[in-house]
Amino acid sequence: MKILWKAAMALAIGAAGALPAAAQDKFPSKAIEIIVPFAAGGSTDLGMRVIAPALEAKWGVPVRIINKPGGNTVPAVNEVMNAKPDGYTMLADGPPQSSMLDTAVKNLPFKVVDRTFVGVAAYTPMKFVVPVDSPFKTLADAAAAAKADPSTFTWTSLGGAGAQDMANRQFFKAIGVDVTKTRPLQLKGGSEAITMTAGGHVKMGVGSYSSIAAPLQSGKLRVLAVASPERWPNLPDTPTAKEAGYPSIETLYWIGLSGPPKLPADIVAAYDKAMREITSDPKVVDGLLKVGLLPLYANAADMLKRVEKERAETQELWAK
Repeated sequence: MKILWKAAMALAIGAAGALPAAAQDKFPSKAIEIIVPFAAGGSTDLGMRVIAPALEAKWGVPVRIINKPGGNTVPAVNEVMNAKPDGYTMLADGPPQSSMLDTAVKNLPFKVVDRTFVGVAAYTPMKFVVPVDSPFKTLADAAAAAKADPSTFTWTSLGGAGAQDMANRQFFKAIGVDVTKTRPLQLKGGSEAITMTAGGHVKMGVGSYSSIAAPLQSGKLRVLAVASPERWPNLPDTPTAKEAGYPSIETLYWIGLSGPPKLPADIVAAYDKAMREITSDPKVVDGLLKVGLLPLYANAADMLKRVEKERAETQELWAK
């Protein structure tokens, strides 16, 4: 009887011990970290701070934002690339750290397309802006000035492959001006670029809505056009670049999630389902708009297609 009792107890203990392991098989069962490769306050960071609480509410586990700026995003991306492929360490992805990265930085310690793309959540289009007292009233006015004398046409550059430079290079290509004949002003970040534009130190700048909102509201900037397929909700009277006569100009700074290589399909599916649902949640949509973003759901396959298309365009525009 003692032997049977001990055997029964051992089975009971074993079964009890197996429950947590079984529970852990269901994703997610513990805290998730989303690595943002930029400092707090930018579009990627602000957008993820809207998305993270929505994921927390849906999944019932903490979703933490970890800012790891510097090194052209390479250290942060490399950390995620080397993380365990279990869905608990993810990358806040976007053009600078994916489609534009291997053009901006040579000899990367990883291949951009080796990560597991999960999905796109939101975007903000770039806006072409000028000082409020600029003679340019339209994007065509700026184009005429750039054509007339490229050597004196100054514009804001962040010094590498990024959304601001992408929009400007698309502009010069669309109007048939050699970008190498123009005068970029090399700056450290998007906020500085807009400050320099508002102060009249360049003829034209480019920025996201979150970066231009304050000087725009204080009457220091004029928006010439929005580089997106549709007009921006907070700028209903401002034309798109296509409406302004330049259909080839479209620069969307999107944010999404990716993970380490070989992330299991069921985990990708879990993120896909959650992101599809939260990007249609009115509270999330409102939260995104408040930080200058609009929802843009795209699944893993479509995210990869976007990255590949942008990589090809980036390589072409930076070929000179």
